[in-house]
Amino acid sequence: MNERNSTTAAPTLRTTVRRLAKRAVYDRAAVEAILDEGLVCHVAFLYEGEPCLIPTGYARDGSWLYLHGAQKNRMLRTLCGGKACLCVTLLDGLVLARSAFHHSMNYRSVVIYGEGTEVTDEAEKYEAMRLLVEHIIPGRWSDARRPNQSELDATLIVRFPLDECSAKVRSGPPIDDEADLALPVWAGVLPAQLSWGQPQPDALSPPDVPLPEYVNSYTRKRE
Repeated sequence: MNERNSTTAAPTLRTTVRRLAKRAVYDRAAVEAILDEGLVCHVAFLYEGEPCLIPTGYARDGSWLYLHGAQKNRMLRTLCGGKACLCVTLLDGLVLARSAFHHSMNYRSVVIYGEGTEVTDEAEKYEAMRLLVEHIIPGRWSDARRPNQSELDATLIVRFPLDECSAKVRSGPPIDDEADLALPVWAGVLPAQLSWGQPQPDALSPPDVPLPEYVNSYTRKRE
């Protein structure tokens, strides 16, 4: 994979957080931690002069973010050499204040601005596909059948540099006006987390195939 500088860059005009600037996070390690925990990236772009916003999966490798889809995928084709804004958001809780005005959410989000580039190198394309599988569920690549040449040819992968990005984070309790603190209204935080149910085996799977430990103990929390 191509190496890139992963040191923290100064915020740009587009990535500088203005509203509630104290929630801004420009530290690269913090940005990468949010991206590594998330699963869905929302991609905003222009198509034939009209705004579009599409959710998709992704994977990070160093200072690159990879997206993938079919060769004729409208979004990806538009992103090859095109500008876009990408966002990943993690919801950590609902913040219930004493007043309706001060209700909020605890969250961690990353916004990325950049220009997409089609991945044409076969080795990088293959590695990107591995990263996309491993980002969803670590350990799966070693069990699943690897993509063949026909599948590689049918897949379009676009990468974005993480040169222009920033995070915004809210945590903690509600912030009420002092005059409202004595109101007989419950206030606090309702924590949120992504949880997973009991694995459901495919009916066509042989009954003697064991449940992988990486499925049984799956979590999005990263060490």
